[in-house]
Amino acid sequence: MIPDYENMFLDKKAASTYGTTAAYSDNVVGNGNGGSAYDPPFLFINVSEAAIAGGNITVVLQTCDAEGFGSNVKDLGTYYVPIGALGTVVKERIPYGGLKFYRLKLTGSASVTGNGKITAGFVPDVDLPL
Repeated sequence: MIPDYENMFLDKKAASTYGTTAAYSDNVVGNGNGGSAYDPPFLFINVSEAAIAGGNITVVLQTCDAEGFGSNVKDLGTYYVPIGALGTVVKERIPYGGLKFYRLKLTGSASVTGNGKITAGFVPDVDLPL
């Protein structure tokens, strides 16, 4: 798996940034004129350096026609980063139905603690278990 940094939402962002109030990814990823790819990329979420503690993180993949995500925001999928997570926690194809832009909405079930760092983005391939 080789990340393309133009398709990354977060790059080693401190997990402790996320509490019970929703926060959004540092970057918005463009999707051309919108629409779904025949062979969609994977959403990849990894926790590095240390396991997270204190609370789970809920990650919602959102899409919209406007880069500012003002209206017509659509949730495409919900993923979970559990307490104690370390390493790759999500590697799934993105759902169909994408509009022009994507972002991640992250919310902790409680105040997330620990020294874990979250990296998330779209990648063309992942190592899948047999």
